[in-house]
Amino acid sequence: MDRTVYRKSAPYLVILLVAVGTLLISRCFMHPTSPVRRSQLAQVDKGDLEIRVQTVGVLDAARTHMVSSAIRGDKGKIIFLVEDGALVAEGDVLVRLDPTPFETEVHRLSGEVRSLGAAQDSAKQMLEWEKNQMVREIQNAHYNSKVAELELRRLVEGEGPLQLAQYKGELDKARDEYTRYQTYIAELDKLQTQGFANPTELTQAREKVDQLSRLYETARQRYESYKNHVLPTAIETARAKVDKSGVEIQQLEKGSAFKVARAAAALNEVQGKLETAQASLQQALTGLSHTTIQAPFGGIAILYETFRDGQKRKPRVGDRVWQNQPLLYLPDISTMIVNTQIREVDLHKVAMDQECTVHVDAYPDVSFSGKVTLLGMLATERFQQGLGEKYFQLTITLGGKNERLRPGMTARVTIESGDAEEILYVPTPAVFNDGARSYCYHLQKDGKFLEQTVVVGHHNEDLVEIVSGLHKGDWVSLLKPPAGQILSES
Repeated sequence: MDRTVYRKSAPYLVILLVAVGTLLISRCFMHPTSPVRRSQLAQVDKGDLEIRVQTVGVLDAARTHMVSSAIRGDKGKIIFLVEDGALVAEGDVLVRLDPTPFETEVHRLSGEVRSLGAAQDSAKQMLEWEKNQMVREIQNAHYNSKVAELELRRLVEGEGPLQLAQYKGELDKARDEYTRYQTYIAELDKLQTQGFANPTELTQAREKVDQLSRLYETARQRYESYKNHVLPTAIETARAKVDKSGVEIQQLEKGSAFKVARAAAALNEVQGKLETAQASLQQALTGLSHTTIQAPFGGIAILYETFRDGQKRKPRVGDRVWQNQPLLYLPDISTMIVNTQIREVDLHKVAMDQECTVHVDAYPDVSFSGKVTLLGMLATERFQQGLGEKYFQLTITLGGKNERLRPGMTARVTIESGDAEEILYVPTPAVFNDGARSYCYHLQKDGKFLEQTVVVGHHNEDLVEIVSGLHKGDWVSLLKPPAGQILSES
């Protein structure tokens, strides 16, 4: 065909295509007997409805443990690492870190603790010696003070007055004797004037008086000296000794307390160093114990992939690890769970401990039993096709043990919630919702569709119960018809 014929026939071809398309579209909505129309329509039917919830989730272990280094800083160096994916039992060694630095530190600190322990014993003995010495010296000082007080009391109340009385008696005796002889001489002088002279006797009497006069003067001086000088001096000396003993007691108490305090401070210093060394030793022992990491329970050892030395990879022997840096993930596959979500509209169909059936994509011919063990309390919103729909977290725990199951496998959960008998129902796509009401596009005799409000009841993934608004045998559209084909409710 040349270009001229093509240009002349092109408009007719376009008109023909438009006519054919219009005919096909109009026939889609004229009568439910057409095969094309049947693919877009569904008939309201009556029967039993299985109420179930179906969802897809991911298998995980019910109990998991993240293995990491508990050694402070970057002192950990891997010298042994369990094989990736290996099955391990409780107590199996997962990771060994180089113990050499910790063994050296433990040896050094053990010697330091022993040395400081001996120094502590010595400081304790010194403190006890200072305390005992303080007690002895203070007791001796109190004894000396008591002796000084007794000496003072002896001089004031005992020996001093007694000695003074003795000297006073000697003085009185000498004075009496002296006075008596003076009287005797006076009588001799009187007799001499009367003519009865006795020169010899008078001479002897005068000599005796002179002797007694000297004795009396000596006694008087002794008495006066003791009374006014000797005794007061002795008493003051004794008082001074008492005062001195009191001062010595105070000085001893202060000095001894200082010595005891100094010995106690030395003991505290040694104890502080010992406690620090003991804490460091315990820390080193703890670090040494952390060089061997064992499995807390049986499971699969999965090495943790993260950035190391500028590249994303799994740990290997020779790597240095930081404290709390994840090394491997240990899921316990003896009890498996499915983590999934359910729609808010399906929440009323699910209850705790409700039985369910689980199929795993990896084993399509095997089904597993399970039950609901967790219903989320908070909703999350997911936007699909421009609409926001709320979902709740759901956890299913599988019964029994199956070593073929692995974390991360895709699992499909079916929760049977019961049956609804002899109800009207339509396919789920036939029910539309604008947020305020539910409605269907009801096919009319003229080929148009009435936007019919309906009341829905039970539903599952495929079918929805029609409580009111439609009757058995009615035809409804599974798709929204063109705007020109929609009739509003009167």
